[in-house]
Amino acid sequence: MKTESGKGVALNYLKMGIGLLCTLSIVSEALFAGDPILIAHRGLLRHAPENTLPAFSTCLDLGLGIELDIRTTKDGELVIIHDDSLQRTTDGGKRSIRDITWAEAQQLDAGKWFDPAFAETRIPTLEETLKLIRDRKRGETVIALNIKQLNPEGERKLIQLLEQCDLFGDCFGFDQSADMSQRLKKLNPKFRVGQNVSRKNLETRLSEGKLDVFLLTFVPEKSEVDSLKQQGKQVLFNFGGAGEARRNPTVWNQIRAAGVEGMLTDYPLECRRIWREADPGS
Repeated sequence: MKTESGKGVALNYLKMGIGLLCTLSIVSEALFAGDPILIAHRGLLRHAPENTLPAFSTCLDLGLGIELDIRTTKDGELVIIHDDSLQRTTDGGKRSIRDITWAEAQQLDAGKWFDPAFAETRIPTLEETLKLIRDRKRGETVIALNIKQLNPEGERKLIQLLEQCDLFGDCFGFDQSADMSQRLKKLNPKFRVGQNVSRKNLETRLSEGKLDVFLLTFVPEKSEVDSLKQQGKQVLFNFGGAGEARRNPTVWNQIRAAGVEGMLTDYPLECRRIWREADPGS
């Protein structure tokens, strides 16, 4: 059996910590009490390969939340990858993650496409990701589980992993079907269901009574946020995506003033700096 060399181990530690080393200058910019938790879209995807352990570990070290994507391999392993196709974020070509086994997925490079420093980074399993979060998170956080594709056995495994890691309070699932949400709730009532909600559909979603987490896709008024909180809902803002429209300090400040509990963004470090600069005496 081939064993990993000392050099290989050192490189793995380097890859796990490289994002943190690149951002040490802002570690002191800890989140202020009462500020929304910044939820890094697919991890720190602008600083490390998206949906990988290096991207997640740095988030946890900096007190950030995480949004991640769950899919299933051919043999039933729950893995973290955004696209069904392996082509964009691995060297696996145009194949589907659903058409390869976990053993085959382990052989793929999920980091070199981003930067040679991350060569040999692997697609992580949901299990190792949740264990990393459990062991490394700094207090309360928000983990948004974007459920892309699960079979019934995967649904049971997801609940079992959340139970084992005691992460129901930090995690919620979204993008799954209403039927899957019901099944997950039946498996464990502690599972929290979230959904993207527009202002047009706000009252309808509220009256249905099926959501624990409102992932708002509009900039809310403080009164709207307060009303949802009074009804026991967690209120988040989905501002994920790249480009200047999503890199908007005006919106960031409006969201902060509205009192949402978290914001999903591709630019958590820049947003944190903007908020800190708005409170120079802190």
